[in-house]
Amino acid sequence: ADSFVRNGSSSVRSLVAGGAVSRVDPSTTGLNPAWRQANTHVVVGTSWPDGATSAEIEQKRNVLRANTAKLRALAPQSGAYFNEVRMPRSAYNEPSSPDLRSWTQASLYEPNPKPAFFGSHYNALRTIKKLYDPLDLFVVAEGVGSDEWTSDLRCRV
Repeated sequence: ADSFVRNGSSSVRSLVAGGAVSRVDPSTTGLNPAWRQANTHVVVGTSWPDGATSAEIEQKRNVLRANTAKLRALAPQSGAYFNEVRMPRSAYNEPSSPDLRSWTQASLYEPNPKPAFFGSHYNALRTIKKLYDPLDLFVVAEGVGSDEWTSDLRCRV
């Protein structure tokens, strides 16, 4: 964790091991089964000040990508919780004008979103999506079925 902080990223670790989390049958939920087997849940992120140049922002993103790769090397069968979004404390104090740039979410730079976010559940989730959304009206970046669209989600591939 110290290497992440020294390299300009932040990290948060939460203990999710044991207890009820590990006793739920993974086939009963859409959550990535890897999460049920995890010892910890680690969230890494980065930020930049207002007025940062595009070069400064890209440098921060590159550090984040490198740190994510380090984590993946430590636990190659791990995954990420797709819908991990947290509002900054300032949004609670001033809910009418939250700074969306400081919200955190699962990375749009995840190199392998299917296994990372959905694991072995992806095919079943795609079948369910086809059943309830046969026209693919609901598409989200790196979500189920998004790989069938262009990267800007405007046209089918």
